[in-house]
Amino acid sequence: MSQLRVAVIGAGNLGRIHTRLLAENQNVQLVAVADPNPVALQPVEEQFDVIAVSDFRDLIGQIDAAVVATPTRFHHQVASVLLENGIHTLIEKPVTDCVSDARDLVNIARRTNTVVQVGHVEQFNPTFSKALAKIGQPKFVQASRMSGYTFRSTDIGVVYDLMIHDIDLVNSMMPGNLIETRAIGMSMFGQNEDMAQARLQFDCGAVANLTASRCSFTAERSMQIFGTDGFAQIDFTQSKVTLIEVPSWIRNRELDFFHLTPQQQAFVRESLFGDVLHKREIEVPRSNAILDEHQDWILAIKEGRDPKVSIEQGTEAVEIAKSVLDALNTHRWEQNNLATTGPLAKLPWSEAGDAIPAELSSDQITLRRAA
Repeated sequence: MSQLRVAVIGAGNLGRIHTRLLAENQNVQLVAVADPNPVALQPVEEQFDVIAVSDFRDLIGQIDAAVVATPTRFHHQVASVLLENGIHTLIEKPVTDCVSDARDLVNIARRTNTVVQVGHVEQFNPTFSKALAKIGQPKFVQASRMSGYTFRSTDIGVVYDLMIHDIDLVNSMMPGNLIETRAIGMSMFGQNEDMAQARLQFDCGAVANLTASRCSFTAERSMQIFGTDGFAQIDFTQSKVTLIEVPSWIRNRELDFFHLTPQQQAFVRESLFGDVLHKREIEVPRSNAILDEHQDWILAIKEGRDPKVSIEQGTEAVEIAKSVLDALNTHRWEQNNLATTGPLAKLPWSEAGDAIPAELSSDQITLRRAA
């Protein structure tokens, strides 16, 4: 197989990114882009000079592989048809918004011997691998993933939209199984949760605290990992890693800090955070994670191996995300002696009588569009 015939299903923001990168990739032939919305298709067709079709099923028999970049609620519907026809797929994260649908795709992929990569693109971020290589076995993780409200992925909540990235990273670094999930969250703008905080505990003893918000004033993608050999702080946005490697004599508790002489205590105070616990800040060369994801997927197809993020791994992330949503929905909010449950509890200010800004009134929107 010299050159894979590939299509992109979905002409939204991510679909356009996949289309651009595949159009430039010498290892594939970009056959077409499919989307039922002609408004979304037209600029893609014009910009990349690619065939555009409204129904992806028209491409069966003409392609070897496809990227599924539709809204999440259509992932199973589209991917199941592709896989049943022996077409290798790259499915954007989350693989589905339903555990049973994800497991169904696992079964189809195994039966048809197709290669499925799930788009957990942070697995291809070099800052993550650089940090893991230096801190030993992770024991405690804190992660924050924040953004403003972008009006993208509104068919799912913030757990499947943003937190799923860190769920996958944490799950991939832990040797054990998840045994307990606690969570809290709320909705700001729609019917799905826009803010969530989860605590995951694994049977290996490790714990992860994950925070995600898509109604934040500031953008953030960060992770702190406390391991058996040291500490790492990752800034995914700036591609920076801060490392602190802990000497073996501290890790093994070979020095009794409680019985030091005053002179020894003074030495520790003056030297511990400068000379002993060495702090290094590393700027990791930036790379295009989606391009690296494509390359791994293409090679996996040609070599007949599992990709870096398999369908099974993507399904595990959905299962953990579901446990977060279940825990979130059992949390009880108490406000003004009225109890409601779940992420859609009213916010304290929800009864305020402030007028909707004129810029957002329906008349203003109509006038602006007409202009």
